[in-house]
Amino acid sequence: MGKELAIIINPISGKREKGVVRRERVEAFLASHGLEADVWETQYAGHAPELTKAAIAEGAKRVVAVGGDGTINEVGRVVVGTGCEFGLVPMGSGNGLARHLGLPLNFHKALHLAALGASIRVDTGEANGHPFFNVMGIGFDAEVGRRFNETQARGFVSYMKEGLRAFRDYRSSRCDIASGGQLQSLRAYIVAVANSSQYGSNAFIAPDASLTDGKLNLVAITDPNFISFFVLIWRMFRKKLYLSPRVTPICSDNFVLTMPEAGFFHVDGEIFECRGEMTIKACPKSLSIVAVSC
Repeated sequence: MGKELAIIINPISGKREKGVVRRERVEAFLASHGLEADVWETQYAGHAPELTKAAIAEGAKRVVAVGGDGTINEVGRVVVGTGCEFGLVPMGSGNGLARHLGLPLNFHKALHLAALGASIRVDTGEANGHPFFNVMGIGFDAEVGRRFNETQARGFVSYMKEGLRAFRDYRSSRCDIASGGQLQSLRAYIVAVANSSQYGSNAFIAPDASLTDGKLNLVAITDPNFISFFVLIWRMFRKKLYLSPRVTPICSDNFVLTMPEAGFFHVDGEIFECRGEMTIKACPKSLSIVAVSC
C-alpha cells in the first residue's frame, strides 16, 4: 500500500520554479514537517490522471496537484466523486479556481495548506461527460485556448496575444440554449458556463458564481466590435461584465447547447471537439477540496 498523502507534480507548467527545483522544494517541505507522501512527476500530457488513479488505488486519502489549471483539471476529474481529498498548489498562468477559493499563490504557503489544511465540499460541473471545476466554454474562448495550447509560450501576456490574434479571425455563430424549460436562440461570440467566478488572473466571467449553490452560471456574449471587445475585457477585470448589453447571464443546474456546426469546447482550458450539441450539468458537493487552514 502507498502513503495516505500523494503529491503529483507537473514540472513544466507555469513559469516559476520549474523542473527539478519544483520536486526538490516539495521534498524539502515534506522532510521539514516530518510528512510521508508518495511524490510523482508527470512525464507527458495525460499522465496526471493515470498517476491519480494509481495513488487512489494504493490508498491515498488526499491527492495534491502541483501545476497549472490543466494539471488541476486532470487530477481533479479523477478525484471527483471518490471521497478522496483534493489539494491545489497553483503554478499556472491564470489559477482561476485557486483565486476564487482565496488559496495562496505563494508556493510554500499553498503547499502547506494543501498538505495540512482541512477540506470543504464544493460543486463541480460536467460538460459532455468531462468534469470541470472552474469554467467551460464554446466560441471565442475555446478558440483562444486552442491556439494558446499550440504555442510554446506560457503566461498571461502570451494568452492575451493569442486572444488578439483570434479576435481578427473568429466570428460568432448561432447557439440555442435550453434550460429550465426555456429556450433562447442567439448569435454567440462566447458561451461560457462557470462553476467558479473567473477564468483566472482576476478576469471575472461570472462575478456572482458560487462553488456551493448547486448551480452553474452561463454567460453568453454577442459579437463585439473592436471597441466593445476591449470594454468587455475591462468590465471583466472590474467585475462589471453583467452590465454590458452584449451579455446574457443565466443561472441553472443544467443546460443543453445546440450549435449548427461541429467545433471545439474547453473545460478549464483543455480543448475537446464538439459535434453540435452539449449537455452541461452541475454536480453538487461532489468534491472535497482543501481550502481551510488548521
